[in-house]
Amino acid sequence: MSAAKYLVYLTGISTYALIVWGAYVTLGGYGLGCGTYWPTCNGAIFPTLSWPTFVEYTHRLLTIVTGILLLVSTVVVWRMNPRPPGPSRAMALAILLLAVQSLVGGDVVETSLDTLVTTMHLALATAVFAAIIAGCALMHAWEKNCLRPSPT
Repeated sequence: MSAAKYLVYLTGISTYALIVWGAYVTLGGYGLGCGTYWPTCNGAIFPTLSWPTFVEYTHRLLTIVTGILLLVSTVVVWRMNPRPPGPSRAMALAILLLAVQSLVGGDVVETSLDTLVTTMHLALATAVFAAIIAGCALMHAWEKNCLRPSPT
């Protein structure tokens, strides 16, 4: 198996963990734990941590880790020779969706956890996860030679 496949899988796991932690943030009522728009938390890069701040700040840090993993795995997949078209497109879509989803996440805080904005944030997170899972499945099929063009 290639490093690209492992990176795509790791990105999927990280995205799943981010969504689960985001659910904890929401259901625990910690969504305003940082109180300010990203990247600061209560006006600081490294805030004083109470439990609500810790929970929300951890969500923000997981977002950064997941975003970096997504970017790295997408670049690695796009640099493969030959480039697998399905996985590369799925990962590129995931990056675009994550960018929009992150902006909506900032609006969740700015709108004091408005139900519609929070729902849009989760819906976009689910779309990001779906695109990455599609990338995982397509990458697996590509590596098993199920999707590679046959030599003529």
